[in-house]
Amino acid sequence: MATMIKEEKYVVYIDTEELAFRVQELLCGLEPWPEKFRALLPASQKWTATMVYGSSGREAAERAMKYLSSFSVPSTRLSQAKPC
Repeated sequence: MATMIKEEKYVVYIDTEELAFRVQELLCGLEPWPEKFRALLPASQKWTATMVYGSSGREAAERAMKYLSSFSVPSTRLSQAKPC
């Protein structure tokens, strides 16, 4: 059986830097996830690649933002990307 995933994009603003990342929702499939949503954070010069889970898309995005802000002192802000 295939895995079906729904994906949304979120944008995180750390100071003047804008970062976009994907939040995925597991709709069905055999792949076990700790929670229904996950945010994929690619590696950068400041942090290693990681996956953050949450019970909702917003929660996963907020956990990802908290993770990213731990590498930076300035203020952070989260918004959901507009669909193209």
